[in-house]
Amino acid sequence: MSEVFISYARSTEAQADLMGHALIALGYDVWRDDQLPAHRAYTDVIDERLKAAKAVLVIWSKDAAASQWVRAEADVARLAGKLVQVSLDGSVPPLPFNQIHCADLSGWSGDLGGPAWAKVLASIADLVGGAEARSSPQPVSPALALLDPGRRPAIALPGKPSIAVLPFQNLSGDAEQEYFADAITEDVITALSQWRWFFVIAWNSSHAYKDAAIDVQRAGRELGVRYVLQGSVRKSGSRVRVSAQLADAADGTNVWAARFDRDLVDVLALQDEITEQVVAAIEPAMLQGEGVRVARKSLTDYSALDFFHRGMWHLNRVSRDGYDQALSLFRRAIERDPDLSLGHIGLARILYGGAIYGWSPQANADLQEAHAEAQTAIGLDGRDACAWFASAGAALYLGDYAGALDDSERSVALNPNFAFGHYRLGQVLIYTGRPAEAVAPIERSLRLSPYDPQLGPMRDLLALAYYQSHDYAEAAVQARAAVRLNNARGSNLLAASLARLGRREEAARALPPPPERDVGRRPMVAAYADPAFQDHLREGLRLAREGAAASSA
Repeated sequence: MSEVFISYARSTEAQADLMGHALIALGYDVWRDDQLPAHRAYTDVIDERLKAAKAVLVIWSKDAAASQWVRAEADVARLAGKLVQVSLDGSVPPLPFNQIHCADLSGWSGDLGGPAWAKVLASIADLVGGAEARSSPQPVSPALALLDPGRRPAIALPGKPSIAVLPFQNLSGDAEQEYFADAITEDVITALSQWRWFFVIAWNSSHAYKDAAIDVQRAGRELGVRYVLQGSVRKSGSRVRVSAQLADAADGTNVWAARFDRDLVDVLALQDEITEQVVAAIEPAMLQGEGVRVARKSLTDYSALDFFHRGMWHLNRVSRDGYDQALSLFRRAIERDPDLSLGHIGLARILYGGAIYGWSPQANADLQEAHAEAQTAIGLDGRDACAWFASAGAALYLGDYAGALDDSERSVALNPNFAFGHYRLGQVLIYTGRPAEAVAPIERSLRLSPYDPQLGPMRDLLALAYYQSHDYAEAAVQARAAVRLNNARGSNLLAASLARLGRREEAARALPPPPERDVGRRPMVAAYADPAFQDHLREGLRLAREGAAASSA
């Protein structure tokens, strides 16, 4: 178990991260809540780690004093006689903690040789025991302490996929662009942190590598991550080019790379756009990488998380065989660890997918189970956007429109970069009778994941939103795109849209052939809250069939 437990408010995460790495550089085993595993209830883990730690470093600030979590952790440490306190903003710790000495680190920026930090180290050394040599502070800059291989030992990889975003380099020869490169780095880190199944190294630790020639394998070793993202910014006139590369730190091979050329008009909007596109590309690249990595292992060595990643690899194949494989893998993930929320999310998603694609022999029962599994995942980790996304899909097909809308809105609020969260919100808005509002979230999902394996259904859904909004011309454009992507449902929407535009002969040609008998179960279609929308679609198809009948007469 860890020797030092660090408690802090989220607003001082950067300082907590720097203190943690300073202690690690001195040889201490340190634990912070950014190391929470994906497979256990966080309250259980925190209680376990807090009680096992030999010293508890509480970082007081105005926000920490108002935090019930920090106060509770500090109280456990106080009663156990292992509380070490620092104040970052000069605030006095609340009662009863003000009765214990608190080191004043007001305005602390990482000075490892200052007297206040020396007090902290002396207290920790006294509590941990047998660490006198480690308690002697050296007057060394934070960056040097973190980067010198002799001071920075290799850190073990966490259980879940881990990534460090190294500072993007400014290649412009223009010092004014330095802030832009730093802002991109910080925004990407923040956005990646919203993926609950990622372990993301905080900004301050990554920033220590700024202006240093560090290879990705060394960075991965020193930061304890599997993936490293590097990037650069180059400005030329009114144009800016941002390049990014995601590498596997184990062997230094590239997993993904992209380049973005844009006009430098609105800097903040450009910053948001590039962050969004980089993060949207990294998530599926890491998911694919994890699936391939796990496949190299023996099945007997799979952890619950390995079963989940392999299951997701099969789920994204969107095939009957993939459905069978994923269903088995997600169930095995839950058997291996019932507290892994991701296992329940995966099972909920594949049960839903099997029902709506017509692969399940008991669609309604599977939708009920999918909703129950999603709710279990929410109970285990309510901050995971994917859990709410899975719950929303099952709720919609079960006819719970209010629940589906609430769940889908929570999903995008928790992770604005989750493409399928926006897709689900658009889908729910269509079937609840608000198709015009559905266009924006569906278009956002396409922008976030332009090469998604399920691009056909995404285009088909956008076509439906336009059709139900009575924009038949745009509906036809999107439906044609869905058909080109081999999406069968797009043919019906294309025919109905063309018929509404009065292009009856084209509509007749667009109609799909009648389904053969005994072709198996057909895909499910969600019911509309207002049957008038279903009638609107049926009428368009009727007009298309009339055109077909007339042309054959």
